[in-house]
Amino acid sequence: MIPRRPYPLRALATCLAVALTSPAAAAAEWRGWCEAPGGEQTLGWHFYCDREEEYIDESRIPFDPGVPALASATQRIAAIRQALEESRAAAILDPSPAKVAAYLHLQRETLERAAAFSDAFRRTVWATPDLDYTLTRPVGALAKQLWSDARRGERDAALRNLAERYGLIYLGHPACSECKVFGPLLRAFALRHGLDVLAVSMTGEALEGWPEAVPDNGRAAALGLDGAPTPAVVLFDAETREVLPVGFGVLAEDQLAERIFVLTQRETGHDY
Repeated sequence: MIPRRPYPLRALATCLAVALTSPAAAAAEWRGWCEAPGGEQTLGWHFYCDREEEYIDESRIPFDPGVPALASATQRIAAIRQALEESRAAAILDPSPAKVAAYLHLQRETLERAAAFSDAFRRTVWATPDLDYTLTRPVGALAKQLWSDARRGERDAALRNLAERYGLIYLGHPACSECKVFGPLLRAFALRHGLDVLAVSMTGEALEGWPEAVPDNGRAAALGLDGAPTPAVVLFDAETREVLPVGFGVLAEDQLAERIFVLTQRETGHDY
């Protein structure tokens, strides 16, 4: 075993004193202690005189995807996404603190860009009425209630005049449990709004709420609803001879009213 040499306390004290001085003086003193004029090591193995490379904090490197200044906005966004994905992949393959932090910094910058855009977006909408869709379809509680009240009044007025042009055709089955619930509901709805309804029984037997139902006799096939689930309700346009399916299965009265209103009073895309 090689005997341990006594620790050079004096040399250590000197190094500590130098460490508290200016960086330039510390570097000069380090060279004085650790290197002789010829460059060879002069101290023993107690001293770690190998100078480590200067540490570079990769996580603080400014974000620069390397896109030419004249690149289009689409190219710049693509470069940002590529840089973010590359940084993420590098952190996954080598999850060192520096690489993980670098990825998180890039991700934060991306989120800040998105937040700035989102804020500018809403401010622009607030200041530009023709871009504010909430004026067409409100989302606030008070405005939405006012809109719903006006919509209900318009819908009820349209239903009162519906019989001038449209009629309802109801397809039901005596053994259908949903028809037993929906049949009476549809009758009450039709009476309330003065609507004409032709009830069609798929077997020819009476339907719940519609004892006057007529046998199918090919009517469903003529409407293009052969094999359709029951209950089924369709609108028949007396002017155009067009058939407009309203819905299948059990529908509440407000659902029926809204669907009929949209199909007869609104063009496609008007409410959206």
